[in-house]
Amino acid sequence: MRAVPVALLTTAILAATPAIAFAGGSDDPTPYTVTAGGVTLPTGTAYVDGGHVNYRATALDGTGSQSFGTHFESLNNQPSGKYIGTSFYDFSGAAAAFPDGYCVTWVQVAEYNEHFGEGGQKPVCTPTTPPEPPTPLTPVVPGAELPTDEETPAVPGTPKGPDEVTTPPASGNDAENPTTVVPDTTPTTTVPEGAESPAGTDPVTVDGAVPVSNTVAAEKDGLAATGSNAMLIAAGAAALLAAGVGAVLVSRRAQRG
Repeated sequence: MRAVPVALLTTAILAATPAIAFAGGSDDPTPYTVTAGGVTLPTGTAYVDGGHVNYRATALDGTGSQSFGTHFESLNNQPSGKYIGTSFYDFSGAAAAFPDGYCVTWVQVAEYNEHFGEGGQKPVCTPTTPPEPPTPLTPVVPGAELPTDEETPAVPGTPKGPDEVTTPPASGNDAENPTTVVPDTTPTTTVPEGAESPAGTDPVTVDGAVPVSNTVAAEKDGLAATGSNAMLIAAGAAALLAAGVGAVLVSRRAQRG
């Protein structure tokens, strides 16, 4: 009679064994998904009134570990009531504590025995602050030469300076190569007629001018020659006059005698 109850008890234990074996442990893979943004429940499930989520987070370098948690309650319009009936829970507490970024290292959800971080899961971290974009560079057109400070590109047909005048081309091939005429700005000195050039300077000849002969020296030489001849004539006249006077005196003495 006792064998029957024992057999029934053994059967009951064997029937319950599979259910116990399939119960998840804390280090088993989690049925929910954990990201740096929050916890997402499996499809078709939602957070219930009276449930909770607990988690731990650190700074991006793994320091400053802190614990956070939320108990979902619909009474008295509690802020946590907004999660009831939804399937996503955000890590707003970690975001406020670590404004420069954080890493979630452990998560526990009330409805599940599996805990994130106890089954070899690596922490999930927010992205680091992106670097500032580089300063855009001025685009360079292929084949174009940029002007430098040493030389400014000249515009065809434009004089390069106040002393240069570009003459218009006549026709034909000359139209492609205009001739630039540079006027002569060298000062010239004209010596008036009859004047002598200053000492140590050469007379300046102007193109198209008639050479002027220097007649001042010739006139001076002529005057000097004329003066010399006059003196000779005067001396000759005086000699003749003296001879005439002498002849008159001799003639008178002869007549008296």
